[in-house]
Amino acid sequence: MKRDASRTSNQKTKGVRQGTATRRAGKVTAARIIVAAKEVLEQEDIARFTMRNVAERADISLANLQYYYKTRGDLIEALFIELEKTYQQAYEDHLSTVGTSPTERFKAVLNFNFNEITSSKTRRFFVQLWAVIGSLDDFSGAKFGQLYAIDIAQLSFHISALVPDESQEEITRRATLLAAVIEGLMIVGGEQDMNSPSTRSLLKSAEALAFRIALGDQAPFLAKEEQ
Repeated sequence: MKRDASRTSNQKTKGVRQGTATRRAGKVTAARIIVAAKEVLEQEDIARFTMRNVAERADISLANLQYYYKTRGDLIEALFIELEKTYQQAYEDHLSTVGTSPTERFKAVLNFNFNEITSSKTRRFFVQLWAVIGSLDDFSGAKFGQLYAIDIAQLSFHISALVPDESQEEITRRATLLAAVIEGLMIVGGEQDMNSPSTRSLLKSAEALAFRIALGDQAPFLAKEEQ
């Protein structure tokens, strides 16, 4: 994913308490806590996502965890930042294997996302994360918007390479629709075997739809409405 550098730099102090994790040992501990939080969401029941259980998995005391992340909200903020870094690096690694053509790179981004959403580990993590972040703001949608702003920004970057003359507002709209398609497939697609003919056919159709969204090709839909 293409990272918005200014946005990321502004987020560096979010989550972790000001003045903590400034020394090497502190940074190691803070990182270990985030890994533990992610593992709880990936491997355990959502009821286990408590500050005490995350501390236990990180092999530190609850007081030590709360020195770095005072609340679950602070912990989730830090997890958002870590997710952005992780997916940024994963995108860069994946894109390093393809050419420079915007079409080829956009297709590679789609393939990366399709592989991710067919993973049961990824599905479990995000479904449980959604429940946690929803509970933090009474399901107002603010935290969801914060989480998916990362995804939308990355998709916007690659869509803009395909349609460089399009307005940023329109590119963001298309990226939002595309993010919804990808996340929706993770849920309604259920357990998927990437090697099965039915999954390959579904993802091939999803890829075609993604290109139509990115390029703003609404002609087939408009034609049907006019009939």
